[in-house]
Parts: sequence; C-alpha cells; structure tokens
Amino acid sequence: MSLFPSSLILGTNGILITAPQPVSLTFTGGPGPSWTATASQPNIIVSPTSGVGNATLQISATAGAGGVVTINATGASNSPQVIQVQISTPTANGPFGSFDTPVNNTRGVSAAIAVTGWALDSIGITKVDIWREPVGAEPLGLKYIGDAIFVPGARTDVAQAFSTYPAANVAGWGYLLLTNFLPNANDARGSGNGTYTLHALAHNLAGTTADLGARTITVDNTDATLPFGNIDTPAQGAAVFGNAYVNFGWALTPMPALIPTDGTTITVNVDGVTLGHPTYNQFRGDVATEFPGFANSNGAIGFLYIDTTKLTNGLHAISWNVWDNEVRGNGVGSRFFTVLNVAGQATASPAAPSAAEASPPTASELVESSPTGASAQFARRLAPIADDLLSIQVEEMDLIQVPLGATTGYLEANGQRQPLPIGSTLQGGVFYWQLAPVFLGEYDMVFERPGASPIHLRVVVRPKTYSAGDYQAIQ
Repeated sequence: MSLFPSSLILGTNGILITAPQPVSLTFTGGPGPSWTATASQPNIIVSPTSGVGNATLQISATAGAGGVVTINATGASNSPQVIQVQISTPTANGPFGSFDTPVNNTRGVSAAIAVTGWALDSIGITKVDIWREPVGAEPLGLKYIGDAIFVPGARTDVAQAFSTYPAANVAGWGYLLLTNFLPNANDARGSGNGTYTLHALAHNLAGTTADLGARTITVDNTDATLPFGNIDTPAQGAAVFGNAYVNFGWALTPMPALIPTDGTTITVNVDGVTLGHPTYNQFRGDVATEFPGFANSNGAIGFLYIDTTKLTNGLHAISWNVWDNEVRGNGVGSRFFTVLNVAGQATASPAAPSAAEASPPTASELVESSPTGASAQFARRLAPIADDLLSIQVEEMDLIQVPLGATTGYLEANGQRQPLPIGSTLQGGVFYWQLAPVFLGEYDMVFERPGASPIHLRVVVRPKTYSAGDYQAIQ
C-alpha cells in the first residue's frame, strides 16, 4: 500500500478554508484489499471512509488541531499507513504563479495549443481562467475563453519549491485552446488567423484576482497542413461511468487532403493506450457550417463506445490522434475526465508482459514510434547515460510509448514515491503516456522488471515549438 502525498497543509483564515485535497491510495502485488480511513481529530474530514482497492481520498479540515488520517488495509504488508495533516492560519494574501506556455511571441501557431502554468495562494486557489485581448473592432476589455483544469502531481517542480503552501501538489493548470475558433484578427484572412494576446487570471478564496501574465501568439490556420478537431464528450473534467459511455468528437484536415471515412486513421487513446477507431463520417450541422469547404465537412463527426469499468476510478486523460491520406498526423482534443463507477474499481487488469516483453531492453532499443512520414509528435530518442537509465526529450502533448519489460513503476519526486503521471499507463511491459496540457519540466520514473535491475526513465517535457526560432526565444 502507498499513499501520495503522505502529508498535507490546509490553511484557514476566518471563514476561508483550503478546499479538499486529493490523496492517491494505491496497491501493488495483487488485487487491492478492503480498507478503512479514520481521522484522529473531529475537524479533519476524509472521504470516502472505506473502499476496496485503489482510490482517491479527499481530505478537508476546519479550524482546529492538526492530526493524522490512518489507512488500515487488511492483507497489505505495510498496513497501517498515515497521512499527516497540518492546519495553518496564514494571512490571506493574493494569488501568485506563472503563465508558462505558449512561449511569448510564438509564431506559426495552428489548431490546438497547450496553455499552461501554475498558481498558488496562502489559503487556496478557486480557479484559473484564460482570456484574450480584443482584436479588430471589438470593444475594450478582456474576452473570456475558458477555465483551466488543475492536475495533481503535474508540476513536481512547483510542489518542491513551494512545499509549505496549501495544495502545492495540485498547483499545475492547463487548458487546450482550439485556435480555429478565435475571431479574425488584424485584418487577417478568416477566423483563427492573426495576432492574439492571451492572459491567465488566478482567483483565490478571498475573491482576489491576479493576472499571471500575458502571452502573444501569431496564428495561421489558413496555411496550416495538419488535421485539427476536438473532443465533445467527455467534457473537460466530467465524471463518467458505465460499460458503454459514448465518446464523441470531430476531425477535419486541410484540402486537398482528406480523412478516410472508415475512421481507420483515427485512434482514440486513454492514458496513452489506443482503445480503437471511432465510427466516423457522421454529419453535424454546426461543424459543417463553421468549417465548409473541407473534404470531410459533411462527415466530420465520429464516436466510440468506451467501457469505463475497465478503467480505475479516478482521473484519466483522453485524446484522438488523427492522420489524413497524406500521412499527416496530429493529436486533437486532449483533456481530463474522471471515472466514477459506483460498483468500484477496474474489472480488468493490464495484460501481463509476454516473455519477449519481460526481457530487459537495452538503451538502444528505445526507438521512435510513429507511422512513417507522420507529422504527429511522438517520443524521440536521446542518447541514454546507461542501459538502466534512459532519457527522452519531448514537447507538450506528445505521445510516449516506451518498451521497458516492466511490471510496476512509479514517479520519483521530492524524495517520495508517487503514482505514475495522470494520463499514463504501464501495460504489457510498455509505458504509455499521452501528455495532456499541463505537464512541463522533468519527470523521473523508476520501473521494476522481473529478473533484472530497475530501469530509470527521465522524460523532459519542453514547451511546444511551431516555427523555426521559437524555442530559442525561451528564457
């Protein structure tokens, strides 16, 4: 049994109280046993108080003494385990943080882009929303785009640097901006073209708002060549359940290319693992009206039934990877959703590695994994330090597929074992990770292999580049 984080800081100031904080409870070495959770103080609340197998606990508190939450799990060799809960009474200050990507003055942007950063407060952040400055003849004042989502464990660098702040482990935020829907700017041709200035506003429990910064981007969807689109269901952060949840989305590609109508060049991926191809070539009026003149305008919609009972309860990442008939590929619609099946956890376990998968790969066996000529970004190989230490460098929203022959794995950050990043899967000896908007920086992971020494994998996630020279502008 393992818990992460194993300690929490919750702040109170008058009627202001840090929102409930998530703690991951995971079991390895067999099916998860039944467990109970109890708090040592009446002002500390844990939910749920019991369950079976892996779970995400929510811990909150009111003013009063700190204490511990104790987890007892029948059959777990290291049971019980405790979560230290510290309750602080800081002065309520304003929000602070960073607006990290896109890099300022990025050029050549098209389709969907990651808008990311982090935010903290002495008591708690309520939300971060994304805005833009007016363009053309629009009246003065910022224009709302959408709310970012916070992802536990996504910014390990921030959690380490600000470990004395409440909710430091969930400071990272991200938003996927589909630039095709931006209005025409600066007399540019068509929608989603021109220069735009984005702002990220952080709000705290006291009602104070802080502008985390501005980023200017130049968008060119008219001359774009990659497929684009979006996922409609599940909505960002939505809770889903059942064995036949319908995932809807749409995809188009610039002329003269087309997307085959049988859907075989579109993959639906959850936590980096391909679940199947959607039933494509369905008509929907709003998409056909908004994007006329494409080969697939009248059949841009696709759908796939997902059996969510085969996923653990908790947060997951979904995306579509789309290729056209000119073998140009792109990821679309990346977002997070929560599986919430009342009956409990997953009904199926990842497949055990085959004999070939279980044999330890050497560093030279880490290779690029993408269709020949595809433009979609995938894991790229860098020179490893040694056969048991691999290092790969990728950009935001890339897809990583690394054969490791491993049976278990964990993220190592700030001196603690943490669950593998949200949006990743270790299945059949292969590590899959579909990077969703929010992940940035270095991630050190350890994978344990049968009959061999553990293998260490470092993934370095850089801001996405769109045209020559952009990355060199990063400070």
